Amino acid sequence: MRSDFVHYARAQGEKGWGLLRVQVLRHALTPALCLQFASVGELLGGSLLAEKVFAYPGLGQATIDAGLRGDIPLLMGIVLFSTVLVFCGNSFAAMLLARTNHILEPK
Repeated sequence: MRSDFVHYARAQGEKGWGLLRVQVLRHALTPALCLQFASVGELLGGSLLAEKVFAYPGLGQATIDAGLRGDIPLLMGIVLFSTVLVFCGNSFAAMLLARTNHILEPK
């Protein structure tokens, strides 16, 4: 709320919720979205470790078992599923960024 663009918006007469929504949230949302959707791949990788350490059955345990047994079709399916999940997350983030980022708007 102390940045230059907020002071400029206040000087232009913008107040209250409009100032918060248009100026502050719009600028704060861009890095937050990038960070959240970039962590989808990290969550999948972390699940492998957590499931192995705590002996939880799940996608990570199935991946490790498929690799150790040489079950290539299952391993390929899990990799394809993970790839599609990360791709969809990144695509969704790109669409949200296009809607929220004021720099990417067409003029």
